[in-house]
Amino acid sequence: MSVMTGFIILVIEQVGILWKKINPHAFGIYGATQVGKTTLHHQLRTRGDVPEIKQRTVGREKALRKTIKIDGDIHTIKTSDIGGESLYWGEWLQDMKSRKVKYIIFMIDDRHLAKHIDIEQQLCWKFLVDCIVSSYWDIVNKKNKKKSNEYPIAVGVWANKFDLWKDKYPYDDIMNHPIFDTFQDGMQRLNDKGIPCHKYIVSAKSDSEMVYRGITTMIEDY
Repeated sequence: MSVMTGFIILVIEQVGILWKKINPHAFGIYGATQVGKTTLHHQLRTRGDVPEIKQRTVGREKALRKTIKIDGDIHTIKTSDIGGESLYWGEWLQDMKSRKVKYIIFMIDDRHLAKHIDIEQQLCWKFLVDCIVSSYWDIVNKKNKKKSNEYPIAVGVWANKFDLWKDKYPYDDIMNHPIFDTFQDGMQRLNDKGIPCHKYIVSAKSDSEMVYRGITTMIEDY
């Protein structure tokens, strides 16, 4: 390989890295209260250094850039931390619309398994799915003269706090774990709409490798 060829390849690689930095992938991280959304944001921002979260997120915070590096791959993403209480669910939609969110991470934990009367996670999941697959999103797209491909291109249901519940609810096939059962109908509705929806197991606080690999997989697979 000539010196000139090597130089051209190096320039192309650097241009690619710069392009990724100035054009971040828009991720939306949503879910009920205390499922670990803020913890995930900290893990993405300062890998391995996650403080103890003592207060719930109020409203919608400014979207920030984060650089994801794993296995030699580098991706820049942009996320906003938004509260999980029902009065903030509308903020999720505004976030999706204003930032043209392409990838959605819907976070859950095991509370619905521990307490069957705890249905907050199911309710906000239904709200999110209903809004994406219903006429609401079509109206939003029409008003902004968007094409149908402006829908989120992939949704991941991330079962968080795996380090805390894995021994309480052991299961051989982890990707078909009962923790996902109550969310299956919504996942199927999204798939039927042409929006791939997948499951993922993660420990946002204690395992940065799982977090970064999950983000990278979404970007590269979809």
